[in-house]
Amino acid sequence: MPGDPLSRYPAIHTSDVEEFEHRLCNVYGARGFELEDSSDLKVRANFIELNDCALGFGTCGTSVAIRFEESDFARLQLSLSGQCVTTSGERSALVDVGRPVLTSAGRPATLVYGVGFEQVFLRVKSAALMRKLTALLGGPVREELSFDLNDFASPALMLGLQGLVEMLVRQLDDEHARLSPLALREVEQALVVQMLFAGRHDWSALLAEEPRDIAPAPVRRVEAYIEANWNNPIGIESLAEVAGVSARTLFRAFEKARGCSPMAFVKRIRLERARDFLSRPEGTTSVTGIAFACGFLNPGHFASDYRRTFGELPSQTLSRSKFRL
Repeated sequence: MPGDPLSRYPAIHTSDVEEFEHRLCNVYGARGFELEDSSDLKVRANFIELNDCALGFGTCGTSVAIRFEESDFARLQLSLSGQCVTTSGERSALVDVGRPVLTSAGRPATLVYGVGFEQVFLRVKSAALMRKLTALLGGPVREELSFDLNDFASPALMLGLQGLVEMLVRQLDDEHARLSPLALREVEQALVVQMLFAGRHDWSALLAEEPRDIAPAPVRRVEAYIEANWNNPIGIESLAEVAGVSARTLFRAFEKARGCSPMAFVKRIRLERARDFLSRPEGTTSVTGIAFACGFLNPGHFASDYRRTFGELPSQTLSRSKFRL
């Protein structure tokens, strides 16, 4: 991530201690901090809140301990340079390059920035995590979700989560990108689900279990639901409710019956709708506009997916259709 990530969303850029305190408490919900040397304070912090998630970048230029009371979100810290010691409840862990830390909601936390520490962080609301966990397991989860600070289900799953964070940060940083609200909600969903699989918690073993087989009828119900709701955000909670089984069981059944996941089926339906629109263009029809309307986050990725599916670029479909007019 070159430069300061999320620079289009500035939150705190100051060397003034009072301004730092005011913004830290009002933007991030901190409850206090201690500075070793205020003369070296050079805060650069960016922050954006979405629906279920928030993303931020921060560095202070000096050593500082920032205190938070109990929060309603889990926090993933990814070091870009330097180190931080994070204490959550009674446990502490070192945040370093290649060594992320994941704190749980509902616990006080203290983040002790080392000199030169720079981080990107992801916050996910506890309610969103619990909704997704309930859908994945197919039953209510009544206990609070408690993550191990620095012990993850697998390095590959954590790298997948980090990759999703980096992808979304790049999109948000791109001043030429126009993000579809539909696509943005589904990227948030992917972040929430990936955090549940990557973090280690009391339900990790259940998530890793092989789900049971089901009859094909729930798959057909979900297909019909997707075809009727392709232009709305589609959550795994809704799909599990339509199917009448847990999301994990549904995903397994979909893979066996259709050779793809439900979300891959969503993409296929949206690509077909995009082809329909491009084949019957109006005066203002554009490839970027169709990609946006059909829920694709990145027009370049849309073009690649479209060519892979239909054997030509969306611009070629549009040009041929306009020529026929």
